[in-house]
This record gives sequence, structure tokens and C-alpha cells, in this order.
Amino acid sequence: MNQTCRCGGEMTIHMHTLIYKAKVKITNVPVFMCQSCFQYKPHPAVKNDLSLLLQELGGNPKRSRISFAERNELASVLNDTFYGYKGRGKGLEQAVQKAMSERIDLLLDLFRIASEAADKEWMEELESRLLKLVPHTVSRIV
Repeated sequence: MNQTCRCGGEMTIHMHTLIYKAKVKITNVPVFMCQSCFQYKPHPAVKNDLSLLLQELGGNPKRSRISFAERNELASVLNDTFYGYKGRGKGLEQAVQKAMSERIDLLLDLFRIASEAADKEWMEELESRLLKLVPHTVSRIV
């Protein structure tokens, strides 16, 4: 659930708002933030999608606010879990794992429905979303 910062401080995960080009607020980005020096870095599992979003926005972005949780499955699960989590500390990891399992079950159910409807585009979208979650169910997320 924690990492160690270069300064030696403890880094904990939370949802952060990033400002891009002083124009766009990108909300709900999972980051590790140092409790000592306040440096932060994006969660390794979302770096690729975050880079793609920044490329998509380009040098002169027109939007003013984007929820990263709407663009990244892991960020969505973490955001939902953090928002609804009432406990402290150690129970968070179990809450995240439970939420991940529930989201995977939901996506698999939707995939079955898409398959029965022979909707290839929907199946591809669901497969992409599943592939972003499945590797993280066996490793530690937070």
C-alpha cells in the first residue's frame, strides 16, 4: 500500500488532480505522494493511459476538465473504492481487491452479453477494459 520516496519518506496512494498546460484539470488520477516532501508520481499501472491522454490533448487543449476515472478502468475502480471506503489503513487493500473482483465479474457478464449479440466492437472494448484490470488482481494495487 506504500512506497518509499527518494527522500526516505513514505509514499501513500490517493486520487489526485493534475493540471495540464495551466488549462485542463485532470481529476481522479491515482498517484503515490510522499508524506514528507510532498512529491508525487502516477501509479505505474496508469502511466501509459495518462501519457496517451496528454498526447490526445496536445499543445493547445480545448477541454477544461477531464475525469481520468472515466478513461482508465483501474483509476475508476480505485476512485469508487476510495470514495466509498469508511475504514482506515489495512482494510483498504482488501476493499480494493474486492472492488477489482466485482468489476471484473461485471465486465465478464457484459462480455457474455456482447458475445451473444455478436457485437464485435463492444466485445473489443470490454476485452481492452478487462486486460487492464486482470494483471493487477494478482499483484498489489495500493
